[in-house]
Amino acid sequence: MSDFSSLCPLFNTGVYSELTLPVRIPTSVTSATTRVGGILFGRSVIVTHAYVAKKTANTSTTASLTVKLYRAASFAAANTAFASLKISKTVTTYPLDRFSAMTVTAKTFSATQWLIVRYTKATATARAIHPIVIRYKEK
Repeated sequence: MSDFSSLCPLFNTGVYSELTLPVRIPTSVTSATTRVGGILFGRSVIVTHAYVAKKTANTSTTASLTVKLYRAASFAAANTAFASLKISKTVTTYPLDRFSAMTVTAKTFSATQWLIVRYTKATATARAIHPIVIRYKEK
């Protein structure tokens, strides 16, 4: 994936860009540390917003779904949460195919840090979230 922004950093300073992470939801999430997606930006950026779309009804009748974004030194490294959204198990609270804003604390990423997507253990059979839109700007 190339957005060519590294060719014109002067023109991209302060301009927001977006990318969509197509996250594959496993059939079962076995622990709170399961990583289901991520990206290495390869340059310094500040992630300012994130949005989640609920694609299917949550199959869990007992637990809501919590999506979290983390910053880490590598895909497998210890990480720090900077965004989250707890999605109700009911379809009426979060309509299908509508984006909901995550609660984000703006986070600066260096060229070597990863943005990681994780779900809580309670989502074991949810398979409910697919795209996550990340809004960022060049540092």
